[in-house]
Amino acid sequence: MNKRDTPRHWTPLRQLQRSEMRMRIEVVRESAAHYGISEDEARAMLERQNGKCSYYANDLYQVELTEHDGVTQLCIRRRDGAASLRDWRHFQQIKNELCGPEREGFELYPAESRKVDTSNKYHIWVLPDGDALLRTVGWSPRDGQYYERRDGPGLRQRTV
Repeated sequence: MNKRDTPRHWTPLRQLQRSEMRMRIEVVRESAAHYGISEDEARAMLERQNGKCSYYANDLYQVELTEHDGVTQLCIRRRDGAASLRDWRHFQQIKNELCGPEREGFELYPAESRKVDTSNKYHIWVLPDGDALLRTVGWSPRDGQYYERRDGPGLRQRTV
């Protein structure tokens, strides 16, 4: 990856220390109500989950990274709580910084019976290094255009 591929106005992610993570009482209460458990049980459940993850942040995003049998899950949320503002290049940069530029990731749009949609978060599932599962999907060779295009309908591109 070279500098021209980095999105404009991008601040690199930094790993958060456990001391920087605080459990908000609102999250504990909502989890207790949602799962029908006590606040103490909810706090313990959340602490167990947090212990399996590492967290990263910059000025725009907070990312929770969890490993699942070689597949890396990146759970991405905006720090300002915005629901629908997302940038593909930012998500690509997050994947590159945390998992490497040559690992492939995807978003899953599951069957309705497996859907989880509880908050304004996005999930990228990143395959193990060298995994060829998705080689039949996507493009080869690389074709990135990093200059502004306004020359045709459906072909617009903004600069990096």
